[in-house]
Amino acid sequence: MQARFLSHVLGLSAGLLLCLVPTSEAAKSKKVETRGKAILQEKCGRCHAIEAVGESPLKGAPAMRDVYRRFNPRELQAELSEGKVSKHKEMPQISFSDEDVYAILSYLYALGRRK
Repeated sequence: MQARFLSHVLGLSAGLLLCLVPTSEAAKSKKVETRGKAILQEKCGRCHAIEAVGESPLKGAPAMRDVYRRFNPRELQAELSEGKVSKHKEMPQISFSDEDVYAILSYLYALGRRK
């Protein structure tokens, strides 16, 4: 009887753990997206819209969601890592770490999924 009870408890525990793994992954993913948004806000938000909707603060500066749609993800990854070079002299050249690029792309991807 005790062995059957223990087996049942262990089975329930394993099931609960399996349910928590996706939740943990979702929380980790959300944290990365939040970091990506914060990076974009700090480095790009002065000129570019960084939300799913809305105009850019600087007229003529494309919204980051549009930049994401225009580029192949690998190209955008390389551009962000190497320092995006713009035709506009006012735009600073910023190169991001691999972790920052991952966070930025995760956030922009999440914006596209929400539509």
